[in-house]
Amino acid sequence: MITVNQLHPLFFGEIVGADLTAEPTEDLRQTVQDAMDRHGVCVVRQGPITDEEHIRFARLFGPLELPPGYGTRPRGRMAPELFFAGNLDLEGNIKPLTPASQNVAKGAERFHADSSFNPLPSKWSMLRGVECPPPEIGGDTLFVDLRAGYAALPQALKDRIDGKMGIHDFWMGRKYAGLEVTDEMKANMPMPPVHHPLVRVSGDGRKAVFVGGHCVGVEGMGEEEGHALVEEIYDIITQPEFIHRHHWTVGDIVIWDNRFALHAATPLDTDQYRRDMRRATINESGDEIDSYEYRRRQKESAA
Repeated sequence: MITVNQLHPLFFGEIVGADLTAEPTEDLRQTVQDAMDRHGVCVVRQGPITDEEHIRFARLFGPLELPPGYGTRPRGRMAPELFFAGNLDLEGNIKPLTPASQNVAKGAERFHADSSFNPLPSKWSMLRGVECPPPEIGGDTLFVDLRAGYAALPQALKDRIDGKMGIHDFWMGRKYAGLEVTDEMKANMPMPPVHHPLVRVSGDGRKAVFVGGHCVGVEGMGEEEGHALVEEIYDIITQPEFIHRHHWTVGDIVIWDNRFALHAATPLDTDQYRRDMRRATINESGDEIDSYEYRRRQKESAA
């Protein structure tokens, strides 16, 4: 029997009793869908599973967004359909902790929605703990619910953003986070800004405010004014009372709705422990394709 518990006063469900090693059933799919509609973020308490079982589970809910360069990625120790997060190299050895790697990691320590800088309509992320350091060492993940965040905004601020489009820019987001951005980096990985509504409505009719680390401004506003507005909203919705901290255990699969929740990494300031996290990202619709290829096809069709 599958049960769902709520772990935070505002959101975050815990799904217990699901067996992802077995062939998925409609009951499993509907239970997870209902839990996600209600909570926005859920952890599936599950023992270790394979990459193939992870991918099979993810595909119950939509087509995968594939990692950049998927078609040319070498097959290594993990399935190429999955994104990697952790401190291991391609051979599975711990990468030494350096000031440079810590600096890069700081971008993920700001609340964000995966792939909001892409034109693809990202739906859910499913992050699985394959190897996790002890909770007291670090490596937790923080979450906020954007529907609860919208409800907390002053009415004047809600009125101000109604109908507006947020500007999501991968490189500018990194720059605002204090990370290095060079012309060479941008040339090697072109990521033009995209626009998404600042206010979204979930299936149950609740409004959500869609900002986060990749949202850097507002269409129709000057750069400084738009960025200041986004930061004002960000500061409200990431107050401590809105945050749930997830302590990872091996086998956990945390699912979050990128349209209605943000997440942030916490530092792992040691290279004495292994951390292997693997993520499937799900789009609302369309082909299974990586975002670079999607942008290339868009450019060709517009030519």
